[in-house]
Amino acid sequence: MKKTALLLLISFIFLTTLQSQDILPPVLPWSGKSEALIVKKKNPWITPSEVSGLTETPDYKTTMAWLSKLVEASPLLSMRSIGMSEQGRPIQMIIASKEGKFEASDIVNSPKPAFLFHAGIHSGEIDGKDAGMMLLRDIAMGKKKALLDDVNLLFIPILNVDGHERKSEYTRVNQRGPKVMGWRTNAQNLNLNRDFTKIETAGVQAVIQVINDYDPELYVDLHVTDGADYQYDITYGFAEKSSYSPTITKWLSEELKPKVDDALQENGHIPGPLMFAKNDRDFTEGNTEYAFSPRYSDSYGNLRHVPSILVENHSLKPYNQRVLGTYVFLEAAINVLASKGPLLNEMIENDLKLRPDSLTLAYEEAEGPPDSMQLEGIKSVLVKSKYTHTEYVQWTGQTTTETIANIKISKASTKVKVPSAYWVPAEWSEVIEKLQHHGVEMETLTTTQTKTVNQYFLTSYKVGEPYEGRVRLEDIKTESISREVTYYPGSVRIPTDQPLGELVVALLEPSAPDGFLQWGYFLPILSQTEYIEAYVIEPLIGKMLSEDPDLKARFESKMKTDSAFAKSPKSIYEWFYAQTPYYDQEWKVVPIGVE
Repeated sequence: MKKTALLLLISFIFLTTLQSQDILPPVLPWSGKSEALIVKKKNPWITPSEVSGLTETPDYKTTMAWLSKLVEASPLLSMRSIGMSEQGRPIQMIIASKEGKFEASDIVNSPKPAFLFHAGIHSGEIDGKDAGMMLLRDIAMGKKKALLDDVNLLFIPILNVDGHERKSEYTRVNQRGPKVMGWRTNAQNLNLNRDFTKIETAGVQAVIQVINDYDPELYVDLHVTDGADYQYDITYGFAEKSSYSPTITKWLSEELKPKVDDALQENGHIPGPLMFAKNDRDFTEGNTEYAFSPRYSDSYGNLRHVPSILVENHSLKPYNQRVLGTYVFLEAAINVLASKGPLLNEMIENDLKLRPDSLTLAYEEAEGPPDSMQLEGIKSVLVKSKYTHTEYVQWTGQTTTETIANIKISKASTKVKVPSAYWVPAEWSEVIEKLQHHGVEMETLTTTQTKTVNQYFLTSYKVGEPYEGRVRLEDIKTESISREVTYYPGSVRIPTDQPLGELVVALLEPSAPDGFLQWGYFLPILSQTEYIEAYVIEPLIGKMLSEDPDLKARFESKMKTDSAFAKSPKSIYEWFYAQTPYYDQEWKVVPIGVE
């Protein structure tokens, strides 16, 4: 017993010592105009984070109690539950409206654009919650009510509420504050920002329902980075070269970004692009500009023509600097939306009318020499490890400005023609329900119908490792086959001539990296459930060869040209079995019909 107690004491001393040491790279000194946003200690509406000097963040209960009190005191605000987490916590959203009209229909029918932003999709990355609380306070009780003159706000302070409560001082070792942080994934260990196509988490189901119901003109997902060191404290981005919404992208690039960058710089912050080291270590080989798939929030928004931005504050900057930079970003975005909202609405309408003949589903690195970019960086050196005897990067804290390669992942690697419609049989009800949750328009059959459609037959595939609670299919190859298929009541026909037509293609095409097939929703089609024994197939082969000269010629040719086949009795038997009417005609056939 004494030995156990001693070990616990030693562990406690070790962890306390470890925490008190700064094992992170040197921090750059910072002071900015945005520090004036912090209210005085005597202010009755000081946020819990401000009480700590923006070094801590409140827990779920304290956060919701403070927000409830603010909402009760202000006719400009309303708080409502948009869902329930896996552990039974309400996912709350604050609506801010100068007219005090908070119903979804009020927001949709308002002449003002709506701005949706959420924090804590990864709950340790919680800067946006504390920044949003400060901003709401200043709107409701301070001098910034005018921000609601031309914009309505939708703010989800904590999206991953269960992960938020799995909190500890030892959560994100690579992040400089707050003192206690939540966990990246939800209670089921699912990453919400990998869930925007399969929508299996309560948090993402809630967000997509908000997008469907409130139809926001701007959507911002607030994160904190991992990885390399550099001078930028607020980095953000949106789909550009690989955009499904070209006129929206033009507005984000030309109207929003310059003004947001100016506001951040005026307040002492350094805005920058999203940074992903090519070698996953430092920037000696350049930065990679990815075209992310729609499992991610901003890419999903881009695909369904919702102007969407991913913000990644820099994890190595102090918490107060990151929170204040987020506040400045949000306020600047509101101001741009207020002045340029009508133009953005035109852009959205233009992109919603797009009906492309083909759609790119995946991208690869562009050919030719990469572009270049100016990096406001931090010097690094390679140091030999005492323990692994390999080199690792050590960041020095010294600033540098240099030109580096900027590698764009913008060349189409997977492209498909857009059909007029897809058919989903009634028995695949889970897929139908997910399409409905996305807001996809569809026609539901009330009578049995037989249609001639194309379907995909899997010629080869690989079953991947478990990922995000699913078993994915990879390296898929298919061939198209024309068939008559009977569709029973409850089956759906999904036309692509609709605002979410591109999303439909990205969900239902077998080659789509985030489609339902690759996420493993059709795994039962891989099981062969009827067989034939050798003592049956052997005489059947003789009968088939004697009666069908063409079959005989094809078999002899395959035996000569395919040595592996010729040496495999099992392959020979399966080849002949597949030529018979006894063969399972649904095996490895993707049940989606293409019209």
